[in-house]
Amino acid sequence: MPNFARVHSLPRDLSLRLDAIDGPLPDPAPFRHAAVLAPLLVEATPGDGPRLLLIERAGNLRHHPGQLAFPGGKPDPDDPDLVATALREAWEEVALPPGRVTILGRLNPVPVPTGYVIIPFVGLVDGPFVPTHAEAEVTAVLTPAIRRVADPAVYRFAGEREWQGQRYELHEFQIHTPPLWGATARIVYDLLQRLDLAPARPPEAP
Repeated sequence: MPNFARVHSLPRDLSLRLDAIDGPLPDPAPFRHAAVLAPLLVEATPGDGPRLLLIERAGNLRHHPGQLAFPGGKPDPDDPDLVATALREAWEEVALPPGRVTILGRLNPVPVPTGYVIIPFVGLVDGPFVPTHAEAEVTAVLTPAIRRVADPAVYRFAGEREWQGQRYELHEFQIHTPPLWGATARIVYDLLQRLDLAPARPPEAP
């Protein structure tokens, strides 16, 4: 079992562990696609190791107010593809320049009750980055170390649910108030699995 306390670098083969950037996408009908960027922050001096970048959504937003999320949203007409959507949203929400991001691959699509199927893209941000959040949409920016998110002490498996004929797991990470839960927690758990760092779920009852 990997020692999460010793996570000081990302696997060299991380891009191979992810889905292809331009691989086929499932037909979202009757939903629509949306895209998020899961930024990985890696500085020259490791410190606590690589970090995630999350936002706390403003409390007055129509959808998912106050929740922790990755930068992202629905496509604009001028976006050539979903990668462009994710990068544009990251620029608008936390001032992350698209040119600073290397897209490594995709994680599993995540349908949400608001009528979208979220396509998460994992992006590497090399070097120091100081986010500046758009106050109309973002209350705060969090950059938790991956080793902290992977700590079993902050993780809770919240069971399984079925929605629109799809069965999915519920995860929760007590890294903030409010905690990380919902669709973003599912994305984070998927990433941790591909890093071989996912906290163990309770065994199924016989």
